[in-house]
Amino acid sequence: MTVVLGAGVATAHPDHGGGGREDFPGEGVADGLYKQHDGDEGHLPAVARNVTLVGKAKVTNPSGAGNTGRVADVTAFGDYAYLTAFRAPTCERTGVHVMDISDPAHPVEVTSAFIPTSAGSYAGEGIQVEHVETPFFHGDLLIHQNETCPGATPGADSGGISLWDVSDPRHPKAVKLHTGDFTNAAGGLDVAPNQTHSMRMWTNVFDKKVYVALVDDEEGTDVDILDITDPYHPVLVNDELDLGEVFGVDQAAPANLTSVFSHDMMITKIGRRYVMNMNYWDGGYVLLDVTDPRPGKVSLIAESDYAALDEERLARGQQVSPEGNAHQSELSPNRKFMIGTDEDFSPYRVTAKIDSGPYAGAEYLATSARDTKPVDENTTISGPTTFVGQACDAAAIPAGTGTALVERGTCAFQVKLDNIVAKGYTAGIVFQNERSDCLGGVTMAAAGPIPYVFTNRYAGLRLLGVPGVTEAGACTTPTPTSGGEATTIKATFDGWGYVRLFGTDIPKSGAGSIKQIGTYAVPESQDPKYARGFGDLSVHEVAMDPDNNSLAYISYYAAGFRVVQYGKNGIQEVGAFIDEDGNNFWGVEVWKDETGEQYVLASDRDFGLYVFHYDG
Repeated sequence: MTVVLGAGVATAHPDHGGGGREDFPGEGVADGLYKQHDGDEGHLPAVARNVTLVGKAKVTNPSGAGNTGRVADVTAFGDYAYLTAFRAPTCERTGVHVMDISDPAHPVEVTSAFIPTSAGSYAGEGIQVEHVETPFFHGDLLIHQNETCPGATPGADSGGISLWDVSDPRHPKAVKLHTGDFTNAAGGLDVAPNQTHSMRMWTNVFDKKVYVALVDDEEGTDVDILDITDPYHPVLVNDELDLGEVFGVDQAAPANLTSVFSHDMMITKIGRRYVMNMNYWDGGYVLLDVTDPRPGKVSLIAESDYAALDEERLARGQQVSPEGNAHQSELSPNRKFMIGTDEDFSPYRVTAKIDSGPYAGAEYLATSARDTKPVDENTTISGPTTFVGQACDAAAIPAGTGTALVERGTCAFQVKLDNIVAKGYTAGIVFQNERSDCLGGVTMAAAGPIPYVFTNRYAGLRLLGVPGVTEAGACTTPTPTSGGEATTIKATFDGWGYVRLFGTDIPKSGAGSIKQIGTYAVPESQDPKYARGFGDLSVHEVAMDPDNNSLAYISYYAAGFRVVQYGKNGIQEVGAFIDEDGNNFWGVEVWKDETGEQYVLASDRDFGLYVFHYDG
């Protein structure tokens, strides 16, 4: 039996935010080394088990750089599907692809109806169309979120959500662009709303209003709610819904579950309650009563907690804490079950330990940067560290070898990395600077040829050998001018992200419960033989069958489209599809045509739209 202690860190691809937001964890950048739809190698074998591929359609990509990572999420309404055009590969012509699916066997893009984002913005996680009937708007309303392209400067035409009238899908009309939470920490208003990673709208039949909940990139723990009854003039009705502060939603242990923030949500009418299932990353899965979404009126129904040991790894003889990463979830039609997807793009658990000085033996958390050499089974950071300050001025950095210890601040993570590489260092550790949230972790937006990891300020000061430093005082302890203890940062295989099944009790009023029943993982995702060379084998999203209380559909990135059966006795796979050249699925959604025939739509990041029929 292998025992791995402590210093793991929840990892995911950093897709929240772009240029101005380089440190927010999230998901969704495909493994560029193993492009799908590119021949016989770099992906799992093709499979079609109890699933028929009805049709598929490739989206246009005018960038000339190929379709890798071009597509993000999918939704459908009437005879049309809508696919968000992601920032990969060049952040050109981002927005929403409009697909005519009236003939499911032959879907086709309506290129003239493409919905553009503003320059410097892109759409990704979360898109929705609903029919809205209010005194201010009659028709079909599409909403997508906006994040800022890497390297772009946020401006008035950035961030928030954008609303479009798609009553005529072939001729979309802008209703309101870039609306959301304009408030800032100083109590004033910004020119642009905060970047938004996801959103969900619903019509409240009790107060006759239409609302939309937002995932705020820049205030990660908050859930913002807008009243869009008049979609031309949205009103922010709740920007105080921090689930940690208001309801105490967190995960005190295991020690690696420190990234607690809102990620995605659904809202469901259950009796006389509107219930939001919020996915709160390392804080777990949460059920809220948002019947009245105003501050002080929202109540907690239930929340889940992660176990001390990862269930899928424990079943394989390895004791390691769970990764966390509650990403997305849906309730069953009878509201007695919920399936949640724990996204994890790193099949290796990074463990970090100080090897010399007053804190020798202490473990700490370390997170690899976005596109740098990973700490994996073949790469370890070990030996002395050399403190080089903030590493913003290359001329001030002493030439060296081994590991550079760098303080965050002043310049971008990429600049720091480029400078230490130029000076001869073969690894880099960046620690948090003096700030109120100095104990938090981030995923750095940086690309380079060496291992490059981030840790919090408490760990950084101990790596510097600062005597008597405490976790409570780390955020206000000054940084010394020199220092650097030896450290070892290595990786152990712990599998890709997988699925959890919960039983839910949602009473007519008051508190309920969320109790885990079981887990499901694609077998290859838990096998170290598939850790490299087959694409990202993490789960991403789930869609419950609206007519069957025991069937769900799952997008599993490079592990393909999966169908599972669930119930009080657990969860098991009953169908699967991977194309001949592989897949890279992001979104999944159930759709019925005008005759009532049911299909499942999936968005392939490197291709476009897939239309499936489950035959089981």
